[in-house]
Amino acid sequence: MALQPMKKLYLCFLWHMHQPYYKNPYTQVFEMPWVFLHAIKDYYEMPWHVSRYPKIKATFNLVPSLIKQLYEYIKNPDSCNLIKTFKKPVETLSKEEKNYILDISFNANLNTMIKPFEKYYQLYLKKHSSNAKFTNQELIDLQVLFLLSWAGNYLRENNQLIKSLIEKKSGFTHQEKLDLINQLVKFLKEIIPFYQKLQSNRKIEISTTPYYHPIIPLLIDLTSAKESLPNITLPKTKVSFKDDAQLHVKNAVSFYQEVFKIQPSGFWPSEGSISNDTIKLFSQYNVKWTASDEDVLYNSLASKNLENIYKVYKYEGVYLFFRDKYLSDAIGFRYQNVDEKQAVKDFITRLKHIYEKVEFNPVVSVILDGENAWEFYKNNGKDFFDALYTELSNQDWLEVITFSEVLEKTIVIENLSSIKAGSWIYGNFSTWIGHPEKNTAWEYLSQAKQILESEKESKNYQKAKTYLLIAQGSDWFWWYGDDHFSHYADRFDLLFRLNLQKVYEELEKPIPTNLLKPIKKLYKQPTLKQPTGYLKPIIDGYVSNYYEWLQSGEIDLRFDLSSMSFETILEKLYYGYDEEYLYLRLDGKVESITDKGYKLKMSILSTCEVEFIVPIQSLLYENNGLKACTKKVIEIAIPINLFNCRNFDLSFTVLEDDKIIEKLPVYSVLNIDISKDFTYDWIV
Repeated sequence: MALQPMKKLYLCFLWHMHQPYYKNPYTQVFEMPWVFLHAIKDYYEMPWHVSRYPKIKATFNLVPSLIKQLYEYIKNPDSCNLIKTFKKPVETLSKEEKNYILDISFNANLNTMIKPFEKYYQLYLKKHSSNAKFTNQELIDLQVLFLLSWAGNYLRENNQLIKSLIEKKSGFTHQEKLDLINQLVKFLKEIIPFYQKLQSNRKIEISTTPYYHPIIPLLIDLTSAKESLPNITLPKTKVSFKDDAQLHVKNAVSFYQEVFKIQPSGFWPSEGSISNDTIKLFSQYNVKWTASDEDVLYNSLASKNLENIYKVYKYEGVYLFFRDKYLSDAIGFRYQNVDEKQAVKDFITRLKHIYEKVEFNPVVSVILDGENAWEFYKNNGKDFFDALYTELSNQDWLEVITFSEVLEKTIVIENLSSIKAGSWIYGNFSTWIGHPEKNTAWEYLSQAKQILESEKESKNYQKAKTYLLIAQGSDWFWWYGDDHFSHYADRFDLLFRLNLQKVYEELEKPIPTNLLKPIKKLYKQPTLKQPTGYLKPIIDGYVSNYYEWLQSGEIDLRFDLSSMSFETILEKLYYGYDEEYLYLRLDGKVESITDKGYKLKMSILSTCEVEFIVPIQSLLYENNGLKACTKKVIEIAIPINLFNCRNFDLSFTVLEDDKIIEKLPVYSVLNIDISKDFTYDWIV
């Protein structure tokens, strides 16, 4: 009697590597350096982690516009504003260039990238002190330490210059800075060949995305946004970009074949956005498989049976995978605040639960950004990946393989009769359309498309078309509206409008004046409302009356949750002050953690670092003048003399037995200003 084959769980990782096209169409300069910085930190490092574990395979999605920019960096690194500015001797820098360096060079995670370098942290504190002036030596040190903080583990372990500079710690020379830049630029040449080698050895699979990373369902039909959100407000001016959608796919396939010498099997659709027509388009170009989010599947099946996401589906001849949102978001957002062993134990336990619960061989798809999470992990995630890949390698009941390989296994494949259009953000398209700013961008894009298509005989039609395609990238729309925050939102807005201006210029048409004005209404901080007067709340865990917090400031603590979103305990902060106290009120699901042993840590960073930890309890807590109480809300009064500062950065951490449950904001801090004098501002 033949033995029954052992049941298996097939785990498929997809790491999505993506950046929008940052080159200014007029100056041909890269306005923002994120392609370069993630290249030296993540684009080589992520497949390197996989290469070190014989039993681990993964799929890497490389967006064509990212690869194109890597090639352009290799050809002309001085086309990057950061590299060009950093190469200059500091004594020759203009005031504007020095300000640029002081702004960009602190774009690193405080705890995981800045604090590990003692001198870098000192410079950070100096930047946040009043009237800070940097010497030329400090500017050189700042630039070198910034680049070292972005250098990944592979470089730190294998590049002798980087090792020696880390050991030196400070006092760097201009020549050492130039040598470092040259070494980092040289390293860029190794990235794509490394992927090519790993794919040829069947260690990884490389998928691709429509060329400039647009939302294909919206290009095909803007009204597809109504499938998941029937009441969404659409742009007033609407045209069809269906032919452009086809170009994005066609150009991606051609570019992939040029780079990797084979036909792509898989497409990760930009932002996991799919629809019936999108899959039909993929099918025309012989795409074997694609993927999206579990919410899109649930919407399509009109059922939220968890087991369904561990099957593979087929529509119009294309295989569809749907990612496990919890496991994907756990790596992307939760595990960064947890000990590696604890995080991996949680991950494996949840996989085992899936394995034991279903009666078939489950396919678990874990899909997330392959570049954005790791700066929030200790050691750029290396400790986490070492623990994760080691434990996964030791489980005989699961196999970590690529998406194409899993299709060769004994798995459940079901036909889908229809797909409800949506993305991996909430299962809809609200991140890219519906808000007045987002709709304005679509209207400008539509107007440019109409002009372009009326000039098909123009000698510059193809050039103009390229700029239109760039302007269709998803990132421009992402940063419009008030759902996501970026210090550089104005740069994204500018690049979007400049590409549309180029469409008109290439066609020798007058540029509409509306394209000269910003669409984005900038908010330097995610503050919905600044304090309008002194407060004097009763610290009892209740909003005692309408007027108690009426004059407070208000901040959405989830403001920086870009990419995927997940449930948080803390949701909103209300804050204010009087001459003696800083008052904080935290709203959210606080009753779920009250009187259960949880604690709240408040971290204040100004010219010094101060932390306050209070129990989340219904009994009034008092210590050295500080008061806290939690019932319906968390209310806290902190004597200002305990931190003695009127402008500071603030963050909150929820602890359970000293383990971090959540930190908010997730990726940044809140800048709080309590310096205004309200002595004569009275409400009667």
